[in-house]
Amino acid sequence: MTRNKLAFLLLTTSFPLFSSDPCCPPADPCAKCAQIWPTNGPDWIITPAAGPCVSRGWDAYLTAEFIYWTAREDRLGFAIFESVENGNKVTSQGKTLHPDWNFEPGFKVGVGLLYDHDSWDIYVNYTWLRVRDTKEKETASDSQTQRLRPIGDAASFAGLSDIVFASGRWELDFNVLDAELGRNFFISRYLKLRPHFGLKGTWQDQDYLVTAQNPEFFSENKNSLHYWGIGIRTGLDTSWHFNPCFSLFGEVAVSGLWENFEIERKSGAAPIEEGALESFTVLNIENDIHTLKPVVEFLLGLRYETWFCCDQYHFAVEGGWELQWWNDQNQFFHLLVESKCGDLNLNGFTLKMRLDF
Repeated sequence: MTRNKLAFLLLTTSFPLFSSDPCCPPADPCAKCAQIWPTNGPDWIITPAAGPCVSRGWDAYLTAEFIYWTAREDRLGFAIFESVENGNKVTSQGKTLHPDWNFEPGFKVGVGLLYDHDSWDIYVNYTWLRVRDTKEKETASDSQTQRLRPIGDAASFAGLSDIVFASGRWELDFNVLDAELGRNFFISRYLKLRPHFGLKGTWQDQDYLVTAQNPEFFSENKNSLHYWGIGIRTGLDTSWHFNPCFSLFGEVAVSGLWENFEIERKSGAAPIEEGALESFTVLNIENDIHTLKPVVEFLLGLRYETWFCCDQYHFAVEGGWELQWWNDQNQFFHLLVESKCGDLNLNGFTLKMRLDF
């Protein structure tokens, strides 16, 4: 009798091990990372993992983002446009001319992996943006009501105190690579946090061409800046859920980058009839700088997410406004005028899609 009871006990306790079908999802599709939506769980789950995770998947995800940003850099003024009254300059009616700050399209792509160790995730993201901003201004040489004056030393070397034409063209090639380790978890039923830290790398090129002209002379100021930086990045992502599908999200990140600037400048002036600026080069200077600078990022927007195909896939789409501040990115030469470095600011609309599988 005792032997029969023991055999029955072994059979009943071992039956679930042999009866599970690997083609069927488990009772809880996200048992390995808590649940899709938090409920009462064991006492040891202090911050239940928020995934998002899928049933019978690789726990990998892909992201693609369309960005429509404007990039603006301080201290890129190239001329002063003034009103003149009775032969006197009225500075209250003057303004400094900068390149027109246009919005430009770009993109981000990323890949991530959620793994079993306390539901940590690894994410790598690349950002691509190209900016081409130009502005031109022209006045009549005999105008009694308007006046153009150049800003910068190239025109000053040529004695171009008053000019009839000025232009500035600024170009930026912006590339950034972020790699981060994070964990997404519920801090309450409707609030998720994802602290993260990792590395940030970037390589950028800037070119700034300023031209000025009066009836007799023209001048050019060509500035080139090649830049790379690498450092530590940390931040916090938050999701404020209205329900399991819709949420308001806010993200912030701070980086400290070790940076290198390679700067080159060529400036010159020539009589208009000569037409060969190269033979009248005034300046040809190069410089190499290493320094440490901060980068700050903000993002605020609205997200929709859902699971489909028996919870085997997760899809999210979100849109928001993003801000980035890069300290002291304008390292162009200023010889005859005292000038501090200018900051690079980027902001604009970001549309992101994510697929977990």
